[in-house]
Amino acid sequence: MKNNYILKTILLTIVSVSLSFAQGNDHAWPEMAKVESGTFMFGANKKDMQAEKDEKPNRKVSVKEFYMSKFEVTVWEWKEYTKANKLKMPKVQAWGWNNDFPITNVTWEQAVEFCNWLSVKQGYNKAYSKVGPRYVCDFESNGFRLPTEAEWEFAAHGGRKGKGYKYVGANDLELTSWNVTNSEARPHAYGSKYANELGIFDMNGNVWEWCWDFYDVNHNKAVKNGMVQDANNRGPRRGEKRIVKGGSWDSKSSFCRITNKVSTLPGNTYEFYGMRLVQTKRF
Repeated sequence: MKNNYILKTILLTIVSVSLSFAQGNDHAWPEMAKVESGTFMFGANKKDMQAEKDEKPNRKVSVKEFYMSKFEVTVWEWKEYTKANKLKMPKVQAWGWNNDFPITNVTWEQAVEFCNWLSVKQGYNKAYSKVGPRYVCDFESNGFRLPTEAEWEFAAHGGRKGKGYKYVGANDLELTSWNVTNSEARPHAYGSKYANELGIFDMNGNVWEWCWDFYDVNHNKAVKNGMVQDANNRGPRRGEKRIVKGGSWDSKSSFCRITNKVSTLPGNTYEFYGMRLVQTKRF
C-alpha cells in the first residue's frame, strides 16, 4: 500500500513537471483529450434521490466528437492572457496566485473572451462573436470555447470509455476530487488527483466550470415531452443565467455528482468559479 502511494506521488510529480515545462511553448498548452462521438443518458435517473428538479428527467443524447482540455484553465494561463491584453488579474484570494492552481473569480463573459484570445494566439479561428449585447458561438469553428452541458456530462462520464462510475472516474469521490472534506478550504494544483477514463482531471471539485448553456429549470422535461426542440443539445435558446458544473473545493458530495448543475448570472464571480476549454476540431 505504501509503495503504491509512493509510485502515485512520483507519477503525478512527473506529469506536473512535464506540463509546467510544456506551458512555455505556445502550442503545447492547453493539452487536449479527444472525446469520440457517442450516445448517453443525459441528466439524472428518476431513482436518483439526490437529484434536483432541473436534472430530471434523463434523456438519450448524441454528442459529436470534440476535444476537451485535460486540466482546468490555470492561474499561469490567465496571467499570460492579462499580460498580453494589459488587463488586471481577478481579486486575489487568501491562498494567493499559485501558477498551478485553477484560475478563479472569472465571469462567464471573461471566460468567453479568454477563449477567443487563446484561439487567435494558437492560430485558430474565434468561436465567439458578439451581436449587440449577446455572444454567438460558431460550433463549427476550430477555436476554443466553453463546453455545452451535454458535452461536459458526456466527457465526465468517460465518453465511450465510461465505466458507469457515480462520480467522475471513480465511485470514491476522494480519489478524483478536491472537495469540502479534503481541500482545506482552497483549490489545489491541477492534475493532483486521478484522471477519469479519458485522461481528464478535476471535473469533480477544485472549481466549478462555466458551460455555454443558458439555464431553464424545466428544459430537460420540455425537450423529452416534445414541447421544445434542442436537436443539437446546446441548451435553451435564451435565458438570464448560465450553468456551472462539477462542484468545487467548497462543495459537498451531492454537488459533485455528474448531473448536478448550478445556475448563476454570467457576470458573477466567486472564489470557486473557474473554467475548462473545448474545441470542435483541432485543425
